[in-house]
Amino acid sequence: MNILIVDDEQLAVQGMLDGVNWDVLGFDKVLTANSYTEAVNVIKNTYIDIMVSDIEMPGESGLKLIEYVNEHSQNTECIILTCHDEFDYARTAVGLNCLEYLLKPIRYQKLTEIILRAKEKAENRRKTEQMTQYGQQFIQSLAQETKGDTANALDNAVGYIDQHLAEELSVKDLAAASFISADHLTRLFKKKFGMTVSEYIQDRRIRLAGELLKKGDATISMVANTVGYGNYSYFTEQFKKHFGVTPREYQKQAKD
Repeated sequence: MNILIVDDEQLAVQGMLDGVNWDVLGFDKVLTANSYTEAVNVIKNTYIDIMVSDIEMPGESGLKLIEYVNEHSQNTECIILTCHDEFDYARTAVGLNCLEYLLKPIRYQKLTEIILRAKEKAENRRKTEQMTQYGQQFIQSLAQETKGDTANALDNAVGYIDQHLAEELSVKDLAAASFISADHLTRLFKKKFGMTVSEYIQDRRIRLAGELLKKGDATISMVANTVGYGNYSYFTEQFKKHFGVTPREYQKQAKD
């Protein structure tokens, strides 16, 4: 992971380089810039996970820089570190989704803790993105198993389920999206898959959860939410019913 420090005062930059416990944070690259233009050039050439920026700089301000980041590097976590204790600045920073608005001088131990929190948030976001990407690939592979010899209405319903597993799904809504009655859709699922629509959705969710637990290092809670289970206990219960072990046991077995 990479972090970018942006401040027009070289002493301030050097202070952070010397004072923050970078060994604890474990970044791949700690980059610096002294202006909006320099920072933009860095962002164009390097993926930045976290940016710590001052507000007052030559040319465009740090707030303008964060606007640029929001448009061109949406996943970058932004932290303002400034000597300006002004409400308008702070309100603008909140509107730009800054993680923190910090005032100079700040203890480097405290800054280290805040950057660590930003790093953990960025890491969780990366895990979620990787999990979502893999989940989409797995769902596409599942779709190939059921595609081709079913009626269009059933294909539509199956496709909709696969694309919205994390959402609340009802037979009524699926039937409406497929332009058939709920009873007819239920009969199609029973004939094709030997299960009800609800059972099919649950089977799909649990199978995807199993793949995500095997392939990624995401937490069980993250996996449960990704496949549409807001209730952790219910997810564990359904997972064990399907696989014969709890999600934690399953994940441990996959890593052994």
